[in-house]
Amino acid sequence: MFPTLALAGLLAGTASAVPDDFELELEGYYRTRGHVFGNLFTDQDGAATLMTQRLRLQPTLNYRDLAKFTMMVDALDDVAWGDNDSLAATSLFAGDPTTTGYYAQYDGQSRSTFNMKRAWMEFRLPVGVMRVGRQASNWGMGLLANDGNGFDDLFGENHYGATYDRIMFATKPAAIYSAIARKEDKGTPLYLVFGVDRLVEDPLNQYYGYTCESDLTEGVDDEYDARCDDDGDGITDMDHSYVDDERDSSVRQQDWFADNDDDVYEFVYALIYRGEGVRMFGSNGDLTAGTYVVNRKQAETNSNVLIPDAYVKFLWKGIYLESEVLHIRGKSSAIALPGAYDPYGDLANPLYKDVNIWGYVAKAGFKQGLYDVIFETGSASGDDYVADVDFTGRPLHPDYNVGLLLYEEILARVSKETWTDSADGLWSRGGVYNSRYIYPHAIYRPMDNWEFVGAYLMAWPNQPDGSRILCADYDEVECSEYKATALELGWEIDFAVKHTFHNHINFSSEFAYAKVSDRVNLEGGGLNPDGKFWTWQTRFAYEF
Repeated sequence: MFPTLALAGLLAGTASAVPDDFELELEGYYRTRGHVFGNLFTDQDGAATLMTQRLRLQPTLNYRDLAKFTMMVDALDDVAWGDNDSLAATSLFAGDPTTTGYYAQYDGQSRSTFNMKRAWMEFRLPVGVMRVGRQASNWGMGLLANDGNGFDDLFGENHYGATYDRIMFATKPAAIYSAIARKEDKGTPLYLVFGVDRLVEDPLNQYYGYTCESDLTEGVDDEYDARCDDDGDGITDMDHSYVDDERDSSVRQQDWFADNDDDVYEFVYALIYRGEGVRMFGSNGDLTAGTYVVNRKQAETNSNVLIPDAYVKFLWKGIYLESEVLHIRGKSSAIALPGAYDPYGDLANPLYKDVNIWGYVAKAGFKQGLYDVIFETGSASGDDYVADVDFTGRPLHPDYNVGLLLYEEILARVSKETWTDSADGLWSRGGVYNSRYIYPHAIYRPMDNWEFVGAYLMAWPNQPDGSRILCADYDEVECSEYKATALELGWEIDFAVKHTFHNHINFSSEFAYAKVSDRVNLEGGGLNPDGKFWTWQTRFAYEF
C-alpha cells in the first residue's frame, strides 16, 4: 500500500509546486472484469467465476509542449478479487486480499502490487522529436509491436503491452528539406523514425554453445574437450549443457556489465505516411501506409534477425481496408528449447536456427457511422518440429485479440501446459497461434454511446506439431501419431453490448460460445475434452 500512497502524495505535491509554465496531466483508468466460464476444465462442477482488476496511472509533466516527462504505473495488475493466498487459518474469516495474478506466468501466483511500468522523456528539437527512456512500442494493427493501451479490441482486454528501453528520434523529411532550403513547409505527413533499444545487458541464461561432462581424460576419452578443463590438468572438471539456465542475479560478478558480447540490441527504422482528410478520387479520405523494420542482434549467439513489417489503412466514402504483414527472418543460436539437438548430425551447435516466420491480418468492409461490417482474415505461422534447424513459428502479439475463447483461453492454456515453464517463450498467451482464421464481424450503433457487436471466428491449423495441435493423416507433416480427424481447429461466436456512462464509465458485456475440434490437445491442457465451451464476461472501467 505504501508505494500507492507515496505516488498520490508525490502527484499532489507536484501539482502545488509546478510553475505556471508547467501543466500536470493525468490519464489512466481503473478496470474490473468479471468472468464466468462454462465447461472449461475436465470434471468442472458448475460455472467457474472470477473477478480481476487493474489500476493504471499515467501522469505527464508538460512544459509548453516542448518537453514532457511521462510515467506509467500499474497497480493490482490483473489481480483476482478476494484471494488472500490462504493466509487466513480459517477461510471463512479471511480478509485483506492479496495479489494473486490471473494471466500467463502469474496464473494463480502472487505478483507485485505496484509496478512502475514505463518512464520516459520527450522533447522537441529544431528538426524533430526525441523520446528517451522506458517506453511503449506500437506499430500498425499491433501484430508485432502493441502498446496494450486502452480498450481498443472488440472483445477481451489488453494484458501485456510492448515496453522497451529506447532512444527514438522522429522527424518529417519535408520539414528538414524546408529548413535547409529556407522554403515553407507544406505539411506533407511523411514521417521518418529511428530508434535503438537496449534489450539485454547480462542474460541469466548463460550461453555456451557446447556441452561439458566432468571426469573425462585427455587422450583416453574421445569426448574430452579442453574448454571443459578449467584447471588444465587433462581431466575435465565442468558440467553444463549448451545453455546454463540455473543462474540467478545473485551469481553476477562485479564486471557483469562489461561483457558486450552477450548484450542484445535492437535497431528500429520506420517510414510512414499519415494522410487524414486528404483529397482522393474527388473527395476526402484517410490513407496511412508505411514500413517498420527491426534488426535484433546478439554477438555471443551469432544472432542477427531482421523483421520487416508493412502496414496500410484506407478509408474513403465508408470503404475500409486495413492490413499488416510481418516477416521475421535471420539466424540465431539463442533459442534454447528443451530437447534441442541436431537431427541431421552435421551441425556443431544444435541450438542453431534458421528463422523464417510469417504473420498477417487483413480487413475489408464498410464503415458508415450507424454500422460497420468487416471481414477479417489472418495467420500466424507455426512450427511442426521446433527441435530441428528451422524455426518457423511465432504467435501474433497477445494484445491483438481475436475472440474470447479459442485463442484467448483454449490455445493459451494448451500451449502453456504442454510447453511448461522451461519453454515459456513459446506460449501463445492468447495471441493467434499456429493457424489461419476468418473473423467476420459487425458493429451496430442505434444511439449515442451504445454499440452491439457480433462476430464469428473459424480457424484452421498452419503446421500441426502433434503436441498442441494434433496431426491428421492428410497433413503434409511428419508426426509420430495421427490422432485428429477434423480439418479445422474449431469455431466460435461472440456477442457484446457496450455503453459509455457519464463520459467516463466504460461498460462492456460479452458472451462467447466455442466448439473446439479434436485438432487441439485439450486433455494436455487440462481442459474439457468434449470441446464445448462458453463464457460471459463483463467490464466496468472508469477512464480519466
